[in-house]
Amino acid sequence: MPQAMRPIGIFDSGIGGLTVARAISQRFPSHPLIYFGDTAHLPYGEKSPELIRRYASRITRELVDMDCVAIVVACNSASSNALEEVREVAGKAVPVIDVIHPVVQSVAIQFPGESIGVIGTRATIDSGWYQRLLEERGCGVKAKATPLLASAIEEGFHEGKVSSALIEAYLADGFLSGIKALVLGCTHYPLITDQILRSMPSDVMIIDSAEAVAKALSDLDVGISPGVLFEEGSHQSMPLRRFIVSDLTRSFQLGAERFFGAPVTLEERKLRES
Repeated sequence: MPQAMRPIGIFDSGIGGLTVARAISQRFPSHPLIYFGDTAHLPYGEKSPELIRRYASRITRELVDMDCVAIVVACNSASSNALEEVREVAGKAVPVIDVIHPVVQSVAIQFPGESIGVIGTRATIDSGWYQRLLEERGCGVKAKATPLLASAIEEGFHEGKVSSALIEAYLADGFLSGIKALVLGCTHYPLITDQILRSMPSDVMIIDSAEAVAKALSDLDVGISPGVLFEEGSHQSMPLRRFIVSDLTRSFQLGAERFFGAPVTLEERKLRES
């Protein structure tokens, strides 16, 4: 691996952003990445905008200090409440990709003028970002907060299931009727796509942000290029994938290992106050 290859930095409050990290890893298999899971403060979706901005800024500073070539905000709550602060901390030399703009652009192209549903955390839905951006592109929007799902997924991910009753409580009331696509406005939600599909009409397309974000990253002109995985035992100047958490948790360990199909070593790093 070239000595000058700078890692891609990715962060979320917990395991949800691993859906984005996996898509990026698949698109750029030879490029190193650093994933920061703020497990000490999850979930972000029920935090105040002020707290989300504080946590996101501190993580961004950590990733900048680790010489990341780009930063991916793999969290809808942070993308909708702290993007300006993240970009300010990252500076002009480090591009920032959020999880909202790429998926909105993709949906607007696929479903011009159609009615689009969005589910997400309370922080994401209350921010109004999805509603505003989709409406600016001519789409109708039905947005609904589903605040308990992220925590349930975080706790039960290793079992691969979340209570169907909880999903039905949010989706079976007819509020989302008439939509052509449903945007999963939380990076945790793709982990329960099959269960969500069972609660929606068969003609509704489910949209998650992972592939759209990975594509947006590939459009950056910062030296990120696809390649092939290095053979086992080949020399590398740094680990291909590095996982940092603000609090060591068994659920994150299991989630990361399931996503990447290999044992994972977690590094614990407390967020600095300034």
